[in-house]
Amino acid sequence: MTEPLVSPFSETAFKRLTEAEAQRALYIDFEGGQDKPPVLLGILRRRGRGAEPNVFQVVVDPEFEPAGPESRGLREAVEIVVLRAEHGDRRIVSWSQHDLDVVRTLRDEDPELVARFERRYANALAVAKRWANKLHPGDKPADGQLVGYLALIGYEVPPDAEAGHVGETIRALRPRLESGRPLTPAQKQRWARLLEHNRYDCDGMRAVCLLATRELESAG
Repeated sequence: MTEPLVSPFSETAFKRLTEAEAQRALYIDFEGGQDKPPVLLGILRRRGRGAEPNVFQVVVDPEFEPAGPESRGLREAVEIVVLRAEHGDRRIVSWSQHDLDVVRTLRDEDPELVARFERRYANALAVAKRWANKLHPGDKPADGQLVGYLALIGYEVPPDAEAGHVGETIRALRPRLESGRPLTPAQKQRWARLLEHNRYDCDGMRAVCLLATRELESAG
């Protein structure tokens, strides 16, 4: 029997995550220019019980394919996430609804894939806000940015992986890649920093969700 295309999860369900789900979830993060289609997708996954999580990254903008590490179309990249989530019965978590909105651009092309993604989706920012409001109201970051919640939990991000340069890097590299010329050593370093930023976003998001869900469940 084919599953219905309408997600059984409500928008309220998108905001809920248990500690057990947070432990096993896939954490995703799209990188791109503001109000532009994504260029990169990072997926933090854990290969097995007891294994350390690692971040798999895929370029979803064909013009950035030469930059690496590997390239897929957006639909194929989202399908990878959904299949992994379904295979391991995992939630799919991102920071804010932006990443969900990116996936929803595929509705005309593949509405069933979008519905399957939605069935497993959780909004990490909503979880973090509920945790901060209930248990840390005086320290809650005002702007809802991940960097503020990472500071709240004492998660350190190396300077080369800090936020604030993604759009600038993409704009700087695109003309070179569009021309078919290889990136210069300096441009490769900029791209490597963007990849590191993406890795730390995924890992930091997981750290926030693990602490938030643990403390929320302990508080009852």
